[in-house]
Amino acid sequence: MNVPRRAADSGRVLYIMGRGRSGSTIFANILGEAEGFFSAGEVRYLWDPVLTTGGSCGCGEPVSVCPVWSQVLGRLTDLDLEQVVAWQQEIVRERNLYRILRREPDRATGWTALDGYSAAMGRVYRALEAATGASVIVDSSKRPSYAAVVRQIPGLAPYFVHLVRDPRASAYSWRHRKHASARDRGRDVTRRNAADSTLRWTLLNFGAEAVLRRHGTGGSMSLRYEDFVAKPRTTAERVAQWAGRRSARLPFLDERTARLGANHTLSGNPARFSSGTVTLRDWEEWRSEQSRADKLTATALALPYLRRYDYPLRSPS
Repeated sequence: MNVPRRAADSGRVLYIMGRGRSGSTIFANILGEAEGFFSAGEVRYLWDPVLTTGGSCGCGEPVSVCPVWSQVLGRLTDLDLEQVVAWQQEIVRERNLYRILRREPDRATGWTALDGYSAAMGRVYRALEAATGASVIVDSSKRPSYAAVVRQIPGLAPYFVHLVRDPRASAYSWRHRKHASARDRGRDVTRRNAADSTLRWTLLNFGAEAVLRRHGTGGSMSLRYEDFVAKPRTTAERVAQWAGRRSARLPFLDERTARLGANHTLSGNPARFSSGTVTLRDWEEWRSEQSRADKLTATALALPYLRRYDYPLRSPS
């Protein structure tokens, strides 16, 4: 098995990149059930908006009193919330992606916000390891710009999974599916038309590819959502083994059915609050319900990537 260039005993973060609505929440939570793994949700949101707005953990408790996250926060009391939020807001922007990727990992960059934020997030991951006993923290933050930050954190061995979904399915979900906003409590995430959502799909997948190229093949891989839901157990086992846990037991009852316990994830879609028995299958409503205009728009804007990700030019109806 290829491993990242950092020491094999470094703290490991399995980071899931890509566009939202690509199945990252359920994928991460399944991996988080394996021995030695912990699914932390979208860790990039910890400081803002989770702590700034009093957000809830996947277990249903406020993060401040969650049995896991309260332990994590107890190890970070000397960090100034306003300062870390300021660093986060300066750094985690897609326009900074290539500027961050040009930096060499494990070295001070001279960029105060990047160095400070990387050090703070390194402490978060180490506190998660201490609180959970996990050797692999699964982070479904998705943003390529934050993935570039994760590469900078001293003492981490990051593994990057680029999770991609058919752009037409993504566009349908962003137009029709409701999703509670992590930033504006009581509101839904903004619904987006096919052009807007597909342009963002293109931007974030392009950025994810840049991270994979920079990081190298030893610690990065691409995965289509459609391939995951075609063989969930086989795919999840392969990813867990690749991340260094060959004997990890996953919570599957058969190839498609898994039993999930309560989790302690930050942000993500409402599926993070689900537990019990779940059956994974491709959600195909979009094939028959999406308007022809939206399909054509998404296809045209994502055209350079369809062949690259092995999606057909004409989507089945």
